[in-house]
Amino acid sequence: MGHEVNSIDPLATHTRCFTELTAPLNVLTLVRVQAHDYTDSMTLAMRLRIYSGVLGYVRIMRSLLVLFVLTVLCGVHGKGKHDDKVKIAVYYESLCPDSKKFITSQLAPVWRDFRGQVKVKMVPYGKATHDKVNGKWQFICHHGPDECYGNKLQSCILKDRTLQDTDKMELIICLMGQEHPDKSIDTCLVQVKREAESVKLKKCASGAQGDALLASYGDKTDVVQRPLSFVPTVVINEKFDQAVQDEAVSDLKAVVCRVAVNKPAMCA
Repeated sequence: MGHEVNSIDPLATHTRCFTELTAPLNVLTLVRVQAHDYTDSMTLAMRLRIYSGVLGYVRIMRSLLVLFVLTVLCGVHGKGKHDDKVKIAVYYESLCPDSKKFITSQLAPVWRDFRGQVKVKMVPYGKATHDKVNGKWQFICHHGPDECYGNKLQSCILKDRTLQDTDKMELIICLMGQEHPDKSIDTCLVQVKREAESVKLKKCASGAQGDALLASYGDKTDVVQRPLSFVPTVVINEKFDQAVQDEAVSDLKAVVCRVAVNKPAMCA
């Protein structure tokens, strides 16, 4: 006489229905199966293997469904997320007096006081030009070769992968507050306690890496205006506006407060 087991049986001819699924995704879905009176040759072990195989398939499909739902939900969440930070892009030169004044007296306090509410992009190039001659970049900078080196040095700082964003900004602010920004890297590295970066940054600025970085910043600058009519050029929320530029160089805080979607407390 054959054995009978209440299980999932693909050979069934008589219907038996078992198990249920309510709301949670980790509970097995309704499965309708057919049962059959097995012959003596169909062992209990064989029927259990069949059950395990079908149950495993159901579990795999359930896992794929969960993954699909999570992916959709994450995608919807990402699309609905807005960046309300005020974007400030500064196109400047390392030895330009106006650039030094703007960065130390306007940008620095705004960046520190509005931390987390502004997104700053620094582009050290200004009115320079760059051309590739015999496979090597050649630059002519507004204030001479020392400025080219200073621009490369700051490019290397901005693109360094080990420095934190806060360290990068503090280094730029420090350098632009020095009488000779192109020769003050060690002084400023001490200020942010990153002295160990000195050799690496100088090597970057003196070699092909610094050339490539400065050329890339030149390309970014040329997109805004070629050549820039004024240095520094300040672009707010990725759109150049001459009236905003004129106001920003003398009162950046007022501009940020006016265009901010969520008014920072500092604007009160």
